[in-house]
Amino acid sequence: MEILIEELKTTHQKTLQETDTQLRFTLESLESAVEFVSAMSEDEEMMFQILNEWKDSLHEEKRDITIKKSQKDYHRVLSKVGKHLVSLPSNEIPFLTSKKLERELIDQLIAEHLYRIGDFELADQFVQDSGSKIPEGFRGLMVQMHQILNQLDQRDISSALNWVHQTLQLREKDSVKEKEVKKKLIQETSKNKKEIKMEKEIEIKKEEEKEIEIEIEKDEEQDEKEKGKGKENSQKNNTQQKQIIKRTHSFEFKLHKAFYLNILLRNEIKEAIKYSQKWFKKFALTHMKEIKQLAGCLVYSNDFAKRRFPELFDGSVWLQLHSEFIEIYCLVAEIPSHSPLELLCQAGESAVSVLKKVSGLIPIKTGDELPMEIPVANNFKFHSSFICPVSKERSTQKNPPVLLKCGHVISKSSMKTLLENGKTKFKCPYCPVITNSQIDCIEIKF
Repeated sequence: MEILIEELKTTHQKTLQETDTQLRFTLESLESAVEFVSAMSEDEEMMFQILNEWKDSLHEEKRDITIKKSQKDYHRVLSKVGKHLVSLPSNEIPFLTSKKLERELIDQLIAEHLYRIGDFELADQFVQDSGSKIPEGFRGLMVQMHQILNQLDQRDISSALNWVHQTLQLREKDSVKEKEVKKKLIQETSKNKKEIKMEKEIEIKKEEEKEIEIEIEKDEEQDEKEKGKGKENSQKNNTQQKQIIKRTHSFEFKLHKAFYLNILLRNEIKEAIKYSQKWFKKFALTHMKEIKQLAGCLVYSNDFAKRRFPELFDGSVWLQLHSEFIEIYCLVAEIPSHSPLELLCQAGESAVSVLKKVSGLIPIKTGDELPMEIPVANNFKFHSSFICPVSKERSTQKNPPVLLKCGHVISKSSMKTLLENGKTKFKCPYCPVITNSQIDCIEIKF
């Protein structure tokens, strides 16, 4: 195939050159004949004689034949390439091409990807033509992100700093509000419980006291469970808020660091000292090691500092700011930091060669699961999954993993196959421990 492509390239260039030269000579001779005829416009017989001589000269030089021959050679090679492509084996994987794709979802992924890369005109036109639905506020978020990124590319940190300060202020306010809401909830629940108990004690009779006590205990147990769930959710939110504040604070320091290094590159030492005194104080506890390194750059001359600290002056600091800002911005906006469409294409590209090989060996039916594991890179793995060691099937919501008494884990469907003839107890497939399915088994949730 490569030999044919090279031959096609050479014949294409040769055809272009020959056609260009032949047409140029023909046009030049035609122009000279027209000029000569226009000078002799009074004698019509002479005019027709000159034009006939020009026509005869074209036939004698056979310029049209040379053009046709070069075109014929090119089309001959082109037809060879076409025949070779037809003879190649099909790259289609039947069980993939037969699956129906959700058009609306694909249109949404394409539109979101166009907004992510900053091509807003094309994205707006695509949304209008396809009628795809974009999450509310997504376009505005992407516009703001690209405005800040464009300024960072121009080494202007003002808009990025404004965004950082606004984000930190909002997060700090949210954390204060959460604490106040928690206090109020605790106070209200304690008051409500006391009132309910007092009312029930007044209304009920002595004979019903035991039953009511049981009901209260059940209610308290439910409240404790709900409290536990609420605590788990609040803990997750708190850890996420802390992570955002920490990363945003670190990013703010990196912005000041990059601008400080930019001042040093201009050899403005006094300005660099003033800037460091103004902004580096608040980061002394968290970034002291880096601040010392930045202060050391003042001691050396500009050229020596570049040789001593090449990683600070080679422009990579600004590139890191660009990529890190996208991650933090998306984290705050609660959207994926990478384009889902791009990730799908990359993961599919890495897996398609394996799928093609396997589809030729194993008949694969259309379905949600594949009969084998496709190796993909770690950056394409976003959640944990469990493969049952007995059935070799991946766990799902309908078929969750189950923890046995002995500590081994199997899928729920495998457990059901072990429970034959309505039995409640079964032996672990990996050890001699007997497990009671009604008491000892616990469903595991990832």
